[in-house]
Amino acid sequence: MTIAFKALCLATTMAGLGLLAGVYLADYPVLAGIGLALVAVAAAYGFSQQIESPLQALKQWVNGVVQPDMALPGATLQTMAAPPAIVLTRQDDIGELAQALQTLGTELQASVRHLTETTAAKERMESELRIGRSIQMDMLTLGSASLPHRKNLAIDAMLQPAKEVGGDFYDCYFLREQLSYLLGEHRFCFCIGDTSGKGVPAALFTAVMKTLIKSQSYIDLSPANVLTHVNQIVSENNPSCMFTTIFFGVLNLLNGEMVYANAGHNPPYLRRQDGTLEVLNQRHGPPIGIVENAVYREDKIQLNTHDLVVIYTDGVTEAMDPQQNLFSEQRFAELLRSQPSGSPAEVIALTTDHVERFQADAEQADDITMLVFQYLGVPNLEGELLNFAIDTDALSKFKDQWK
Repeated sequence: MTIAFKALCLATTMAGLGLLAGVYLADYPVLAGIGLALVAVAAAYGFSQQIESPLQALKQWVNGVVQPDMALPGATLQTMAAPPAIVLTRQDDIGELAQALQTLGTELQASVRHLTETTAAKERMESELRIGRSIQMDMLTLGSASLPHRKNLAIDAMLQPAKEVGGDFYDCYFLREQLSYLLGEHRFCFCIGDTSGKGVPAALFTAVMKTLIKSQSYIDLSPANVLTHVNQIVSENNPSCMFTTIFFGVLNLLNGEMVYANAGHNPPYLRRQDGTLEVLNQRHGPPIGIVENAVYREDKIQLNTHDLVVIYTDGVTEAMDPQQNLFSEQRFAELLRSQPSGSPAEVIALTTDHVERFQADAEQADDITMLVFQYLGVPNLEGELLNFAIDTDALSKFKDQWK
């Protein structure tokens, strides 16, 4: 029986009572009015109680579902799984409302459980990505204290991923020329790379690429041979079709000769001592991982005292402002010309500052990486620069052997 029908019955009953009272108490109108009023109040009170009591029960149940008392031991969203049975079994509008609320409460509980599980999974993933970023930065970058140092070479570098992990990398180290064991580690090897894509896949591909290049350079100091070998290994088994642009070079610290190979990478800048800016725009082959059996070439150039080499990834020149304008190679070249005598650290600091101000509040679109080094002198037979290159221990053993 619905509430509306009950109200209709009550109204009919009241009308009947009023009619009877008017007939039997016609001679006592005041008494008839008082009696009728009392009957109406009693009926209204009973009817209100019949409606209010189940609604109060529903209210308490809804409050328990939406905001359970977590102070109670074991309190969860399931502690009030259904409205009171007496309300739920009613066959009127209140009973239908209770059943609808129960269905809604069940869906709410399921949504909250799913949200809790999703939030926990997201927090675990973010934690793992933070750890992965730390590991990757340790693998792919060198801190200021870890950068190699020589009397006639100044070096600085930076890597700023756009996401938790990225696809850029750089590396630099010194190697001994195999044909002359009397000379120390006078070959300065350096490389920078940019892997297609972003995130974890690019990070893993980048780590493999850096390891292959460094291991091969211990066997062969020719940049062309190193890239040819690494490309063959990667392209033979590359189902994901990922690739990496690489600039790899070797600088002879004894005479300033630099041999380099460019596998589809942005052309570096060479700033001469007099401030002249040159672009090393030779391309010696495709990015690593695209073409099987590709044979790479190489070029060489002579560095003079205080010449500076700037190697970077496209995250610098393709940085975007809020209006989607690119920082551009032209703006970068003008920036390098504006500081004709800056050290590697100063060049990187200046570039980073200009790029950040250019981006303003726009999101960083790509990884930003730079490797800058400056050759500080050409050794000669009478100078001190040659002395640091001699391996004195090896020379002593050589002398002792022929005594």
